[in-house]
Amino acid sequence: MKTFTQTCAVLAMWVGFVHSASACTVCMGGDGTVGEAANGAIFVMLGVLATVLGFISVVGFLIVRKGQMPLPPHAELVRSLAGINID
Repeated sequence: MKTFTQTCAVLAMWVGFVHSASACTVCMGGDGTVGEAANGAIFVMLGVLATVLGFISVVGFLIVRKGQMPLPPHAELVRSLAGINID
């Protein structure tokens, strides 16, 4: 019964706050330099995020490509002399 009461209280608060919620003037497209600066900051953050994700993707691609390369001749010779046969 206690959880039901808590759930009803949270639901009542949520319904009460829905009508009073509103965005600030910057989010609603207010005039002035603040809106332009906020838009510029958003695009800068998106650019930084795209750059970081691009670098992570390139590093992953290089690791996979290096893992698929054949062994150098001296490593193959050591492997054959040691009798290691990993395929």
